[in-house]
Amino acid sequence: MAHDEPLLDNPPTQEMAHHVRDYEGFIRLFKWGAIICLIIAFLVIQIIT
Repeated sequence: MAHDEPLLDNPPTQEMAHHVRDYEGFIRLFKWGAIICLIIAFLVIQIIT
C-alpha cells in the first residue's frame, strides 16, 4: 500500500525542492522509456513470428 510522503509534498529547503523536481523528471523519463521498450519488444516479437 502506498502512503503519503510529507517531505515530497512540502520540502523544507530549496535544495530538497530541487531534488523533488529532479525526481519527478526521472519518473517521467523512466515511464516513457518503459513504454518505448514495450513497443519495441512487441515489434520484435511480431518480426520473429
